[in-house]
Amino acid sequence: MHARRVSDACGFAVPLMEYQEDRSLHAEYFNRKTDEEFNAYCERKDHIASSLDGLPALPLPLPPLPAE
Repeated sequence: MHARRVSDACGFAVPLMEYQEDRSLHAEYFNRKTDEEFNAYCERKDHIASSLDGLPALPLPLPPLPAE
């Protein structure tokens, strides 16, 4: 086996806390983007189409969101 990249986080500096809820900032930011803007963002990210272990991630370009 050959490793090209190894990533981890030790968590030593992460304080112990009680989970309350997910933060909404990420979703709020991307909810303001059109499908075209989001696709353009994803296309600029070379790493977004696969996980660290090389498995496929998001299908690019992303399919349009369903109309609300």
